[in-house]
Amino acid sequence: MKHISIRVPWHDHKWDGSVCQRPGDNPFCRTLPRIAEVKDDEAENKCAGMKWCKLCPNNLPACKGENGAFMSPEGYSREFNHVYAKNRNLPHNALLPTTVYVAPYSFMGVPFRYMSKDNEEEITARCPHFADDEDAPFRTSWVFGARRQLDILNWFSSEISPEGSLAVFYCKNGNPVDEDCHRLIVGMGEVTKVNGIMTYNSRSEVTYPMWELAMEHSIRPNLSESRGFLLPYHEYLALKDEYFIDKLGITKFQAIDQIKLSLDKLGNSQRIFNELSYGCEYVSNHSMLIILNAAYECLRNVKSHGLVVGDWDRQLRWIDEQISKVKSMIGPFPAFAECLRAIGINYAYLIEQDLRREGHCGLKDNPWIAFSKLVKGEIQIHNAVYKSELAHYKATWMSTSEEGKKLLELLSRFEISQEVVEKWYDDDTSYSRILENPYIISEESELNDSRYVTTEMVDLGVIPDSEIQGDWLPEHPSRIDTRIDERRIRSSITFKLKWQLSEGDTLLSITEITDYLEESLNVYDVKLPKNYIANKRNFMEETLAFVDGVSDPEANACDSALQLKEYFEIEKFLRSKFKARAAKSVKNPIKENWESIVKSSINGFDENNPRSVAAVKDQIKALEMFCDKRLSVLTGPAGTGKTTVVKAFLDSSQIRNEGVLLLAPTGKARVRLGQMADGVTAFTIAQFLTKRGFFNWDKMECCLPSNYENKRCSEYKNIIIDECSMLTSKEFFILLNALDLKTVQRIILIGDPYQLPPIGEGRPFADLYNFLNNPKQEANLRLAVTRLETVVRTIKSGDSDVLTLASWFSGSKPAKDSDKIFDKIESGNLSNDLMVYTWTDETQLRTSLNDVLKKELKADDNTLSSALLRRLGLDDIDAAYRKPELVERFQVLTPVIHPMWGAFELNNMFQEWVGHGKAQYSTEMSTEYICYADKVIQLANTTKKSNKGDKKQLSNGQIGFVKFANGKEASVVFSGYPECFFKYNSIKGDRESELELAYAITIHKSQGSDFDTVLVVLPKTGRILSRELIYTALTRAKAKLILFIEDSPSWLREFTKPQYSVLGRRNTNLFEYSVREEKTKIPYVEGLIHKTLKDGLIVRSKSEVIIANMLHQRGIEFEYERTLEENGKRCIPDFTFEDASGDPIILEHLGMLNVPSYAEAWKRKLEFYKSIGYEEGENIFTTRDDDNGSIDSIAIKKVIDEIEDLI
Repeated sequence: MKHISIRVPWHDHKWDGSVCQRPGDNPFCRTLPRIAEVKDDEAENKCAGMKWCKLCPNNLPACKGENGAFMSPEGYSREFNHVYAKNRNLPHNALLPTTVYVAPYSFMGVPFRYMSKDNEEEITARCPHFADDEDAPFRTSWVFGARRQLDILNWFSSEISPEGSLAVFYCKNGNPVDEDCHRLIVGMGEVTKVNGIMTYNSRSEVTYPMWELAMEHSIRPNLSESRGFLLPYHEYLALKDEYFIDKLGITKFQAIDQIKLSLDKLGNSQRIFNELSYGCEYVSNHSMLIILNAAYECLRNVKSHGLVVGDWDRQLRWIDEQISKVKSMIGPFPAFAECLRAIGINYAYLIEQDLRREGHCGLKDNPWIAFSKLVKGEIQIHNAVYKSELAHYKATWMSTSEEGKKLLELLSRFEISQEVVEKWYDDDTSYSRILENPYIISEESELNDSRYVTTEMVDLGVIPDSEIQGDWLPEHPSRIDTRIDERRIRSSITFKLKWQLSEGDTLLSITEITDYLEESLNVYDVKLPKNYIANKRNFMEETLAFVDGVSDPEANACDSALQLKEYFEIEKFLRSKFKARAAKSVKNPIKENWESIVKSSINGFDENNPRSVAAVKDQIKALEMFCDKRLSVLTGPAGTGKTTVVKAFLDSSQIRNEGVLLLAPTGKARVRLGQMADGVTAFTIAQFLTKRGFFNWDKMECCLPSNYENKRCSEYKNIIIDECSMLTSKEFFILLNALDLKTVQRIILIGDPYQLPPIGEGRPFADLYNFLNNPKQEANLRLAVTRLETVVRTIKSGDSDVLTLASWFSGSKPAKDSDKIFDKIESGNLSNDLMVYTWTDETQLRTSLNDVLKKELKADDNTLSSALLRRLGLDDIDAAYRKPELVERFQVLTPVIHPMWGAFELNNMFQEWVGHGKAQYSTEMSTEYICYADKVIQLANTTKKSNKGDKKQLSNGQIGFVKFANGKEASVVFSGYPECFFKYNSIKGDRESELELAYAITIHKSQGSDFDTVLVVLPKTGRILSRELIYTALTRAKAKLILFIEDSPSWLREFTKPQYSVLGRRNTNLFEYSVREEKTKIPYVEGLIHKTLKDGLIVRSKSEVIIANMLHQRGIEFEYERTLEENGKRCIPDFTFEDASGDPIILEHLGMLNVPSYAEAWKRKLEFYKSIGYEEGENIFTTRDDDNGSIDSIAIKKVIDEIEDLI
């Protein structure tokens, strides 16, 4: 008997048998190809909210084929049409449209996985007696013959038992609960009825089975009558954010996370991921136990929140009953057949079936005993197809060592695959340590591997439980008698540390790990003893590293953290290499007349303009640093001349002669970097590592190959790496190991430390920049970093509103008069490079966006299509073929994929607006159809043959357009590869495509790219919003930025605060111990997060920390960055006080007066203060940094004394 999973689309009214209340505003269901193909928003809007039972069978909404009404209390009729019925050359042509009655509270399960030809070998191994398939007269991915289809359907349905099997309903990835949640369980119940296989009505004697298996379930809306439940996502989503803060003291997203039943609560098991796939799939008893335990904790949280009424106690009791029932269905050795296959027993599945069917081995018996008797001839299986193989099986078994047999028996207790068994069985040196600590199997599994073994999977085999194991309880030394056994706890910690790598953390505080352990043990009502981890330190240190550090220098509070040894060594290696090389000079520095080169490169250079002079000074400093240092870092906002500096450096003949390697993480960044040096080829990092053997294409990640010391690159003395903020700690580690550092003269790292952090662990570039740029750093190391401050792009044209706004979202203090940008946005008095529009809610977004485009493009309804194509560079395909970079002139960005404001829906809108929505020829690519002249994006790093016959490297994020499309394939031209194209076959069904529409892309995908004009769609809420996300979006535009903001632009300023930094929330230990003590807190890190002694106050600079702390220690009340409004004019001072009469007193800290543009900004702001009645020394005071970045505390004290006298 098996349990099943059922995929359902997101429904805005809880799948209750009605059409969505607002079908057009539910784009989440389009993530399923069978819905995306036929969904008609206009038709569904006309019957919004209507019950399916009131609609004609052929008028049901698109989700009818994906169980969109599995909670319908009424039955309804549905019409089925065979996909081949219109083919006159097939017997299927006789099949008629067939109407089927769908019962209340029921669903249709389609076993797609077993109907796929990709899995025929597995099916044949399990069921060799099934009818052979018929050859289809065309290419197909599916089983064609009716007899084999019937065999599969009968077998699949026979394993599902009414009142015994459980059904798990899940959304695949499109849902409003969590954008990054790839599997979201929405409900669970019992299967109450399995109907027979249905067939199509036919005009002849020939018919074919319907693949849909009709079943009924026990979930009901009224929890007091239900055997099973829906999780109350809809109710939580409908509540206001403030409600959660008031009632629970946590945010809405934090509350939802506590009730969310997703993969991260199931050990992130790849096995369970696969079981929650394919539309309808078996779920094993072991997996179901893990799901039920996690569901129990989720429902306990629902109950404790008290936000949704209902008999949750009844559902908790129901889960408890199901746990007991599932345990009774489990045998003690679930991987017996997989273990047999691992030692070469090819009929393993049949042998197990026969032993059980013939009564030689009961459910709770030991099949190893029965197998031994079988091969020795002590028992017989009559007419066994493997009879002739038994002698070979006996020889294999008798030659297996006793320790090997013990290991196989232990491994068979875990529900693992043949590949996992082989990994450990083939390594006979590991037998004793696995027998002593089976959790090593989990600890040494890779989290992103399909064969990953979770701690919970091991639990079910080694924790004694007679309900599961009967009389065959695990034995020592493998057995554990408590869930706080040190072996189990270390395995849980290892999983958590691995999981957090994907969240950006390279280590975790012991406090946070302890909280995690206590939460995971809570479901078993087990308490973790106090100081458990510290008391088990010796055992933990076998695989983990303890890291001691100061979590907050201001408070002198020490804490300890745990780190995977691999990442302890990675950070140690990077720390050593970065520091040593940054401190050293090259032996033969280059001597060039950089001043004349730089001056000639700046458009509009004016030696009488202080900003021009400052720009030259900055760029010369950077070039001299490049020449002198063995490792150097160049940063600076957009438009400050980083490209100019690199180009000038690469023009040096000495550098060319020494050899230059240009690297970038993305395809677009590679192209841009390559354009800086004629005759020098730039590579993506993946290309370079692949060439040296340091990249694993199966796992799509960099790696250290065996004997990597002999594969290092020694051809180049100068290495330049662009967009370094995108590199993880491990990527930097692998990259440096792929270079023969003995032969490398210079490593030059370029990037913006305030952009989004890398997708993965750490923030190595930001940590390196802040380490080198610390005012307290020794002078030799500070010489290894240059931040370009002067925007050369606007020397002639004046300040840029885009760059001024972006400066608020950077990690540095913005210019003194930059606060005026918020007034300019609200008044609409903006320069030519920034425009701001708003939309009220998702129902109005489409119309508003259409209006914005018509206004910006000076078009109307009749000319919008041609105007859009022209702006997109797609009005002349021949010109775009010759110069594909034209398609990057205009780009829409959004934070997310699935909501109404997400990339998926925006792409549908733009495809319609450019006139491709009803194109005659298109190519199906999973959930999308791409047409001639559509803008597209490559989604994976790959090598592909072009039409010219040569293979080229295509990069994740590379943008292009469709040159040709039909029902079978599309030809695509990519930026960076003019006058050639690449063919893509149509992708149907659930398989993922390497290509998707790119009129709109996510902000994450835009990293490493820039565009002439960018339109950014920004919702005001969402767990993904952060300071760095907005900063990255704002800095993608080279010429013009159009902001399309939900509600009002006023909320933008809130996200400029350090509290909204996703970069600063990461735990790292590269140069400084930066670890949050608890899950919800922000760690302290020099240069990123500036915490003060005043409770909850985080400021923007280290100097402001000193001022705020001095004020706090003296008990002086102040406000930080409070908006000051006088006579209709507004500004944002650093510190505001109130004098005895109640009037404001202002303190401004001046951090970079040595920078001309900053000094000019302060002069303008001071004039503004004077215009509204403020005078220095009376009600406005200033403090300042020295030119070297240091600060005079005595001078600050004197200013504070003056202020204190006035208040």
